[in-house]
Amino acid sequence: MKKYYSLSELLVDYRKHRQLTQIDFAAMLDVDVRTVIRWEKNESLIKADKERILIENMGIPHQVVRNLNTEQPIPVYFDFKRWLYSLTLLSSVVKSAKEFKTDEELHTTRIVSLTDDKDFDFITYIQQNQKNCNPLSRDVIKTATRLLPGLNFVIRDQSGYHGGHVSILPLKYEVYEKIRDQKMLENQLTTNDLARHNDEDTPVFYFYSIYSNSLDNTYYLINKMLFYFKKREELKNYILAGVTFQNLKVDHFRQMGFQVIWEKNVDGHPDHHATFLSGNFNRFFSNEIEFF
Repeated sequence: MKKYYSLSELLVDYRKHRQLTQIDFAAMLDVDVRTVIRWEKNESLIKADKERILIENMGIPHQVVRNLNTEQPIPVYFDFKRWLYSLTLLSSVVKSAKEFKTDEELHTTRIVSLTDDKDFDFITYIQQNQKNCNPLSRDVIKTATRLLPGLNFVIRDQSGYHGGHVSILPLKYEVYEKIRDQKMLENQLTTNDLARHNDEDTPVFYFYSIYSNSLDNTYYLINKMLFYFKKREELKNYILAGVTFQNLKVDHFRQMGFQVIWEKNVDGHPDHHATFLSGNFNRFFSNEIEFF
């Protein structure tokens, strides 16, 4: 994570991350390029109406922009690769999956069902940012949300902006086998591949996108997902599987008892890996796993 002391520095890094020129960036925000130049030189603050446009178009967490767009900026850490922010470096990451183990179900009114088109757009944006070059169609995610509302939700920050989400698909077992055996790619999934779990002997939950922009939101999202399975006592013989592009998620899932089925390079870059994981939370819940 990089520590930012000014909004100007963050904007420059954002442009580099997205490979945008100042002209491109100005067009994206519908402002004059001279305005962008002033912002990046830290010559002026961004007015409230433009700040909102900035947040909505860039997808940068609201708290990050709010902290930096002030006469006396509050430093904030931000990671463009993981699209994650933190107010302190020590709280920027969950060190071990055991930190998610709790007997208490957390509740917040900030978690709601996935329904807004902007949320579906952001899921695609996050996937692309995390090296998924061929994200799923919106129809597949929307249909999964209707079939499995308990595992498709978004958390908003105090200002109502997208702070993270969980997007999990109910998948037919034979389709899961094809992806597991690398006979089918994730981006080939269609709405016909989705299942109604009461018709399946071995229900498959396919985690497509699990993301949060801060540690607090991570706890709420993972807690809600874990308690979905913990409360469904009839779900003993189920599979939770999916592809992730982040090593940290691989580590956490492995600590929870999941297996790495395969791993492969993405787009020819040696540091870009897609990892397919499969398992369930039974051992994690029953304390069969030891943490070190």
